[in-house]
This record gives sequence, structure tokens and C-alpha cells, in this order.
Amino acid sequence: MDKKDNFLTTAPKKKEITIANDSYIKNALENSVNKHKEMEKANIAITGTEIEQQNENL
Repeated sequence: MDKKDNFLTTAPKKKEITIANDSYIKNALENSVNKHKEMEKANIAITGTEIEQQNENL
């Protein structure tokens, strides 16, 4: 019986090895922290308007 590789996958066909250096990790962490802070600001803005609307509806 022949083995056939007829299936969908996102895995690369060739094996690859990557090395992350300290500057890459530092940038990734800084970017995630910055994105989180932006999300917090957006949530505060959205929450503020929602609470305002709920108070008006009372």
C-alpha cells in the first residue's frame, strides 16, 4: 500500500530552524505591551459611553 500525502496542512514541506535573538524577543514584548495598553484605552472609552447610555436610559 502506497502512502499518499493528500491532506491540507499549513506546515512547511521543508524543515526549517529559526533562531530568535534577544532584540527580536524584546521588540515582540514591547509591541505586545503597547498593543495591550491601546486596547485598555479603547475599552475605557467604550465602557465610558456605555455606562453613560445606561444611566440615561434609567
